[in-house]
This record gives sequence, C-alpha cells and structure tokens, in this order.
Amino acid sequence: MFEDQDEIVRVAVAVLRDGDKVLICQRGINHRYGLKWEFPGGKPLPGEPLRECLERELWEELDIEPLRPKELKTIQVTYSDGGNFLITFFEVNEYNGDIRNKVFESTKWVTVPEVDDFEMLEGSVPILPYLK
Repeated sequence: MFEDQDEIVRVAVAVLRDGDKVLICQRGINHRYGLKWEFPGGKPLPGEPLRECLERELWEELDIEPLRPKELKTIQVTYSDGGNFLITFFEVNEYNGDIRNKVFESTKWVTVPEVDDFEMLEGSVPILPYLK
C-alpha cells in the first residue's frame, strides 16, 4: 500500500481527558483502517508545526479548540501494511467548545482500562501504558 515504506509520516494525536475517561473515535467505514478506534488527530500540512496541526485537526474533527495541550510522548509505529508513522501524543484536559462529531463513525468516552475492549488502530496502542 505504501510506495516508500521507509518514509515516516508525522502525526499529531490528542488524548482528550474528562476525569478518568478518554475520548476514542471510530474511523469511518470507507476510510483507511475503517471502523478501527483511535485517538483524534492527523497529519500536518506542509510546514505546519505539530501543535498547530493538533489544533486544526481537533477543530475539523470535533469542533473544539484545545487549551494548553501538553506533549506526552512521541512513538514510532510501523503498521502491518508497511505504513511508518512518528506519532506525537498530546494530553488535552481543557478545550473551548462542545464536542461535536464531524467525521467519525462514532465517538465514546471510556476509562483507560475499557480501551482494551475496542479494536484500536495500531498507532494508538503504544500510548496506553503511559495513560494508566
């Protein structure tokens, strides 16, 4: 699926928290890795800093503006189809606006242990031990 499997794709991802719960989002059925669950976020536009990418993606996907996102960890993940991603996770405890699902099949607030009950996208799994 990837022409150049050595290419690393940068991604900014939000771990949105509400008390002991985190928001997970289900990819659309017709999207790559359709119906898998993930934390919201996406790829930066050319020249776009990761924090700005995170803000843009959360606005486009959930209609919110993150306040003071805190960088948690950057993890490199290679998917089974050859996709190679460098994912920077940000913790978001506060945001402006009310979450409104604009692109996902579904969204759910779950506790971190409950995340194991969902078929998560490969790139979302490595951050889980850091959230417990």
